Amino acid sequence: MPPPAVPGCGCRACAERTRSTGAGPGGADPARAAPVVLVLVGAAGSGKTTLRRRLLAAAPQLPVVSLDDLRRELRAADAAAGRPVRALQAYSLPAVRRAQRRCQALAGLGAGYLADATHLRRAERVAHLRTAAAAHLPAEAVLLPDLPPAELLRRDAARPADERVPAGVLARHAHRRSLLSAPALLADGFAVVHELPSPPGCTTMAGGCSRSPGTARAKGGGTDVVAAVGTQRARSRGAVLVSAAGRGALAGLAGVAAMTVGEKAEQALTHRPDSHVPGRALLGLLGRPAGDAQRPVLANHAMHWGTGATLGALRGVWSVLGMRGPRAHLAHTAVRLSFDQTAENLSGAGAPPHTWPVREQVVDVVHKAVYSLVTGLVADRLVAPRLLSQRGTDSH
Repeated sequence: MPPPAVPGCGCRACAERTRSTGAGPGGADPARAAPVVLVLVGAAGSGKTTLRRRLLAAAPQLPVVSLDDLRRELRAADAAAGRPVRALQAYSLPAVRRAQRRCQALAGLGAGYLADATHLRRAERVAHLRTAAAAHLPAEAVLLPDLPPAELLRRDAARPADERVPAGVLARHAHRRSLLSAPALLADGFAVVHELPSPPGCTTMAGGCSRSPGTARAKGGGTDVVAAVGTQRARSRGAVLVSAAGRGALAGLAGVAAMTVGEKAEQALTHRPDSHVPGRALLGLLGRPAGDAQRPVLANHAMHWGTGATLGALRGVWSVLGMRGPRAHLAHTAVRLSFDQTAENLSGAGAPPHTWPVREQVVDVVHKAVYSLVTGLVADRLVAPRLLSQRGTDSH
């Protein structure tokens, strides 16, 4: 189902969708308005339900995945089965899990969907970006107004008693929303950010629509802020990469620690002595070649942990770019082995691996695979794929 225009947004995408309404026997022309994953972002009480109703009025067949609806479904199922009925918020965790399954199913069918929840945490938004990328669908965000806590409390008081949000939760929502902006959501990876205007009487951010670099500017109504944030977005990308590299370095240190524990366990069984080749390689690269009898302990530790952190930083960059999971673990193992052998042979401290005893080759590969696996698991946990690209999937 092609998405409708977002009410209150006058960007070019919404204008094209408005013009395409009624084109062809099925309404909107799918060639001009392909399905998208549309993610609402805003605090509880900021107008998501009202916006959803207006979107569905324009496109009744638009699939919706709503956490509130799923909580009600789960509570109704408990009541129908004679089980104790809990407070609505107590159903949040199973509702989130059910929502993830529905989103993945809808995206897998190429239908797109409207995600109705607060999505104030980056991890929640990134989940939709991953789902959209896996299905080759564009992802768009709708940023609702940044309302003050007092207004959110006033609106919440009008809800049914069992659907009200605690004041402390609303305060956190208001704080998290105040930290968000259209450029921040673009940096997350959304192709388009529709920024809705504030309601009369409220002082909030101005409305408009932001697009990723390279897309057309908005025309007629709304404010396209690409020109104002282009430099900021470039800086933001750099900051995201630096942050990912830093977290990856920490992941690399965790990988080295796991590898060291594995090595000590293996040495206890095989009685293999400690290797000081890494330290000799470091000294050789620094122009201070060491003989085979030397045991440069400090240089050994520096090379051991420094290499782990450096290649961990690379793995963190992979994670933020969407190069994640088992394939990335395998590729990173090859990178780690290649780096070590290049450094050791370049410095003259090592020999080509094919000249080693087979057992030594196996031991080296296993330990480096442990390093890369642990580093990758930690990096993928610490770093979200904020810069995942959907370009270049075809040879042309």
